[in-house]
Amino acid sequence: MGNKIPVPKRPPVPVGMTRICVSGFSISHHVGQAQKLAAAIAAEHPDKYETWFYFSNSGFKNFLSQFLQERLPEDQKGLPSVLGSDKTLAEHTSAPFCWLEQGGTAVADGDDKVEGKTYQVKGGRDMLCQWAGKEFPNNESIQALSNVESPPIMNVFRGFDNKTPGGTWMEHK
Repeated sequence: MGNKIPVPKRPPVPVGMTRICVSGFSISHHVGQAQKLAAAIAAEHPDKYETWFYFSNSGFKNFLSQFLQERLPEDQKGLPSVLGSDKTLAEHTSAPFCWLEQGGTAVADGDDKVEGKTYQVKGGRDMLCQWAGKEFPNNESIQALSNVESPPIMNVFRGFDNKTPGGTWMEHK
């Protein structure tokens, strides 16, 4: 079934920062659009946002299942997962899966264990786009990537930075 790409560590988020996290398949126009949007936000606001990415065609489904079981806050389980669907965040099965995280403290017995992080789960690409469109109404480059409509399927051939581990979080560790 191919090699699974290891999930990158998600250390505590630096004080005053929000980490935009995008996970999904390494070949997907929806995942690519979400990655480009998150990267644009971090580039425009490096003092407030950083990014974390995990892209794996063979490991994403297991990662998503584990996240939903272990990290999805109880008060967010019933929120919508994607636009135009009755599916909730707890039922999310598609790629990408996007969320924001803040804070946290490393646990002494390993740098991979973090306590006290807060999560604001978005769900699919369209939900991340909807949030970004509202959050950055006057930023043209972010608005250009915030369209909630499905991106053209040909975008899968236009590539995105799908390396894992990826994101700007490594610059702050």
